[in-house]
Amino acid sequence: MISRSADIAGPVLIGLLALALAAAPARAAAPQPDVRAVVTYESAGLYWIAPGGTAGCRVRFRPAGDTQWRAGLDLWHDARNDECRGSLVHLRPGTRYEAELGLDGGDFVRKVEFTTWAERPAVARTVRVPPGRETLEIAQGGTAEGYVVYDGRGARLDAGNAHPHNVHVRASYVIVRGLVVRGAQQDAIRIGPNVTNVVIEDNDIGEWGRAREDGGAMDLDSGIRAVCRSCPEVERVTIQRNRIHSPRHGANSWSEGHPQGPQAITFSNCGGNHVIRDNHISGGEGRKYNDAIGGEDNFTVHGFPNADSDIYRNHVADAWDDGIEAEGGNRNVRIWGNHIDNTAIGIATTVTAVGPVYIFRNVYDRSRFHGGRPPDEDSRQPFFKAGSSRELGDGRRYIFHNTMLQSRDRSARLPLGAGLGIGGTGSDQLVNNTWSMNNIYRMWKDGLGATSQLGRDNVFRNDLSLGPGDDNPRLARDGGRRIPNFNDDFKGKGPDIGAKEAN
Repeated sequence: MISRSADIAGPVLIGLLALALAAAPARAAAPQPDVRAVVTYESAGLYWIAPGGTAGCRVRFRPAGDTQWRAGLDLWHDARNDECRGSLVHLRPGTRYEAELGLDGGDFVRKVEFTTWAERPAVARTVRVPPGRETLEIAQGGTAEGYVVYDGRGARLDAGNAHPHNVHVRASYVIVRGLVVRGAQQDAIRIGPNVTNVVIEDNDIGEWGRAREDGGAMDLDSGIRAVCRSCPEVERVTIQRNRIHSPRHGANSWSEGHPQGPQAITFSNCGGNHVIRDNHISGGEGRKYNDAIGGEDNFTVHGFPNADSDIYRNHVADAWDDGIEAEGGNRNVRIWGNHIDNTAIGIATTVTAVGPVYIFRNVYDRSRFHGGRPPDEDSRQPFFKAGSSRELGDGRRYIFHNTMLQSRDRSARLPLGAGLGIGGTGSDQLVNNTWSMNNIYRMWKDGLGATSQLGRDNVFRNDLSLGPGDDNPRLARDGGRRIPNFNDDFKGKGPDIGAKEAN
C-alpha cells in the first residue's frame, strides 16, 4: 500500500513565493528591543514580543554584507504570550547575520543582528591531564576571552569503582578533551551546578554506573550528566565527537515495566542553549540504556534540552526507551541529522509545552520494546512520540524530511522497524499543534496507518506512507513540499521526500 497526504502539486508555487518574499523590496527595518536572537554554531532562535498580529511573522535573513536575502520559515505566533518564535537553521559557524521580521503581508519592520558561535573558542591556557585513578576535579576555568583546556591526549582515568566520577567540572569556560574514562561508580563526567560554557569533546567514555540491591541498574547514572538545583543553572554546554558506550549495567525492557537504568547523556532540571553533536552512542546487548540522550523533568515548561538547543548528527543506539528524549519546554529546540537504531522509540517530544521544536532529516532503523518477546510479537512503538498536556498547553512541533526504515533479519518474519510514524501517549495526551511534511513512514505490517491518536491543530502534508513490501522511489523524488530554509538546496523540480536528497 502506498498512500500520501494531499497537496503534492504545490512545491514549485510555494518555492516561487518564498523566493519572492526573500527578494521583495521593503521598508528598511530598524533594530528594536522587542526582538532578540539566541544563537548556537549553526542555528538561531528568534523572538518578537507582541508583534501586533496573530497570523504569524515572516522572516528573511542573510550574512552581513550580502545583498541577497533568504526566506526563513515563518515564525510561529504563540497566542498564550503574544510572541512570535522560530528558528533559522543551516547557518555558518562564526558568521555575522542580520534578520528582518514583519507581519504576514506587511513590511519588514524589525531587525536583529547576531553572530553564530565560532567552531573553536579562544584558549587562554592548556592543562595536560596525566593518567590516574583519582577524580579530576576541575575548579579553575577561564573567561569568554579564553577557555582553559584540560587535555588528556588519550590519558586513561580509571576510577576502579572507587570514586563517583572520573571528571567533575565545577568551573565555567572549560574544555575537557581527549580522555579515556572508565570505572566511575556513578557518572563518568559530572557537570555543575552553577557552571556555563563547557565543552566536552573527543573523549572515550565507558564502564560507569551502579547496580541496585534488586540486581537492576541504577536509574540515570550517565556517561555525561548535569544535575541542577534549579533552572536555569548550567547553560551553553557543548558535547561533541565523544564515544559513549558500554555502561557497567543495563536497563530493563518494557517487559518488566518502565525501563530504569543508565543513560549516555542526562541533564536534570537545567538551563538550555546546549549543543550535542557528532557523538557515537552505543550500549550493546545486556547493556542497553533507559534513554540514550534525555533528561528531566518532562512535564514542565523547562525539561531537557529546555530551550535554544541543538541535537544533531549523532549515532544513537541501544535504548529500551527513547533514543532521544527531548521533553518539556522545547522552546526553539532543533533535532536533525541523527541516526537512531535499536531503541523502543526514536525521538520523544511528549510534552512540547512551549515550542517550537524542529525535528528534521533524522533516520530511524530498528525498534524493540519488549525484551521478553520475539521481534514478530513485539509491541512496536512510534518513530516520534508526540503527546500533549492539558495543563501545560501545546507548543508547535515541526517534523520535516525524516525517514523510517524497516530492516530485515532471517530470525524474524516481519521487518524490524517502528510500528508507526507519529503517535500520542494516550487518549488524554493526543498529538496537537504538529506539522508533518515530506517524511517517509515505512510500516512493519501491511494495512497500518502512519499516525495514531491525533488531536487538533495539526497539518500533515506530503508524507509518504509505505507498506513493508512497497518500494517506489519515484514518488519520493522531487515530490516534497517547499519549506524555506529547510530544503533550499534541493535538486531537480522539487525537494525529495525523506531524509536524503538524491544527487
